[in-house]
Amino acid sequence: MAESEHSCREHLGIFTIAGELPLQGAHRDICYQPVRDNIWTASEGIYRTIFLEGGSGCIAFDTFGTPGTARAYRQAIERVFPRKPVHTIIYSHEHLDHCGYAADLAPDAHIIAHDYANQVIRARAADGQLAAADTFTEERRALTIDGCYFELIYPGHTHGDGNIAAYFPRSKVLVMVDTVADGVGYTTLMDWHLRHYVPVMKRFLSLEWDLFVPGHFWLLSRQRFIQILDYWERLFDFGQQAVLDGLDPHDWAALNRYTDEKLGPLYADEFRYYEYGAMNLYRYMQEYLTGGWGIEGNLAPPTGPL
Repeated sequence: MAESEHSCREHLGIFTIAGELPLQGAHRDICYQPVRDNIWTASEGIYRTIFLEGGSGCIAFDTFGTPGTARAYRQAIERVFPRKPVHTIIYSHEHLDHCGYAADLAPDAHIIAHDYANQVIRARAADGQLAAADTFTEERRALTIDGCYFELIYPGHTHGDGNIAAYFPRSKVLVMVDTVADGVGYTTLMDWHLRHYVPVMKRFLSLEWDLFVPGHFWLLSRQRFIQILDYWERLFDFGQQAVLDGLDPHDWAALNRYTDEKLGPLYADEFRYYEYGAMNLYRYMQEYLTGGWGIEGNLAPPTGPL
């Protein structure tokens, strides 16, 4: 059987339905390109990550979200560096769609993650998601692995648990998954920590970088990063005003009309606005109607420079 074909027994994540799940094993084409220095980026069109060339092997960030895509990711790295195996995997956070299948990418690799993420991974025990052997709790950890220098940064609560950035000061590159991405984002997921999100992400502006690699779609300039944060910051006012105006967040027709009237003049040209603009507003309305995200979501976010 070809490497790209799915086997009879794929890792299933947390699926419990009996029988094969062909979606788990389906092959995905992975595109890759150099970023700067020894940094490369890989994407299947929606998700994006990076990998690094070391002296003897490669460092892969994340695994993509199915066994088949994880194998395709490994094959892409092998095409670029055919004699340099993946010896290290770094998890951005704990979600399966980004970090679920180290068992298919490189089962013997040394895995690094933030402790928050690893606690969830160990408790979840998803089939194919391997726990990290090396964790950290501090805000910044500097690493030199196989000749590659970078820093892992936990800036505070943003999305999911233990979501970290990778900072390459020599290359002036910043990488972070499921935070800033171009256009209007998909934000109905309840574990986007909205009160913390904007002030925490602004902390990265204290660092010297001019290229941002997101977890979705294409690379961004520093100025574009700032513009996107401005959109999310302004949604706090829009979401609050929508509640005060009596908008029912569950009336999708009214929600779309309100969104087009209030946000459309400013943001209708943004990527995916007509897909997700109303969802964004709904998510921010729920922040005011429910009181926010748990204990950590109601604590004051860190705002000092990194």
